[in-house]
Amino acid sequence: MSDRPRSALLYFACVILVTAAGIATAMALRPAFRHQVLDVVGLADVPQAAPGSFYTARVAPLFEARCNGCHGEKIDRGQLRLDTFALLMRGGKHGAVIAPGRVEDSELFRRITLPESDEQAMPPSGKPPLTQDDIIVIRLWIAAGASGAMPVHAIKNAPKPVVEIKIRENDPVQVARQRAPLTDTVRQLQARFPGALEYVSRDSADLEISASLAGSAFGDVQLREFLPLKDRILRADLSRTAITDNAAPVLAAMSRLEVLRLANTNVSATTVQALASLKSLRSLTVTGNAAPPAAVAPLRQRGIAVYRVDDVR
Repeated sequence: MSDRPRSALLYFACVILVTAAGIATAMALRPAFRHQVLDVVGLADVPQAAPGSFYTARVAPLFEARCNGCHGEKIDRGQLRLDTFALLMRGGKHGAVIAPGRVEDSELFRRITLPESDEQAMPPSGKPPLTQDDIIVIRLWIAAGASGAMPVHAIKNAPKPVVEIKIRENDPVQVARQRAPLTDTVRQLQARFPGALEYVSRDSADLEISASLAGSAFGDVQLREFLPLKDRILRADLSRTAITDNAAPVLAAMSRLEVLRLANTNVSATTVQALASLKSLRSLTVTGNAAPPAAVAPLRQRGIAVYRVDDVR
């Protein structure tokens, strides 16, 4: 073999060795890079979390709510992602952030327990912080081995989860837009029947009728005037009014009616049976003699609460 081919082989061998050494050094110094290399060659260990595990039910939702905005699919500060169990356990560019069974050696736990003013604190200042119960849940999970398969009830002394209540923001413009088509009709009826018609809330275009104070002055004819609003009426209290079974078609037309009170009126089982078509109805109050078992049975079978009261007029 001539010197030229031998030199070429030696050169390429050196290049391969230097490249391999560089990759090995980078893998040793940069854990995240090591995992990327192992992922490419198919040798990476990819731990999975079970659907019913403590991690899935209690820990992952905390990261989703408080951490994934900076450590998720779109942004991965410090090459750390917390949006999957495998990526969490892989860690970031400086190595693992979870030391199973060793809370004090877990970098993530150290960061979430730093004072908010500390520049290394997680979440950073200005972001919603983890609560003390959240921190306890994470601490208990790490101490128990940081498993992705441990059952949700395995940690008996974990704080109970708190359901976050989100209050819908009021949008005056949207509410005004929804109310606009019926504004004139609502105003006319409010002027004609003071106190008998109101919106269910300030941020809603839905309505409720409260005509019980009108007594005998409010009957079938008066109720019929509310027909233009039939698709917006959710509740109606017609107790002690003069309505009769002639009002049944009007009531049945209020397709979104949820609560209806007909105590101490002249309606009979005929009206009660007509209400079976109301798919949104949840509660009905009616005078006892107008609600024989046969009439109310179909309603109760659908889960509608039927209250029978004595006629006290």
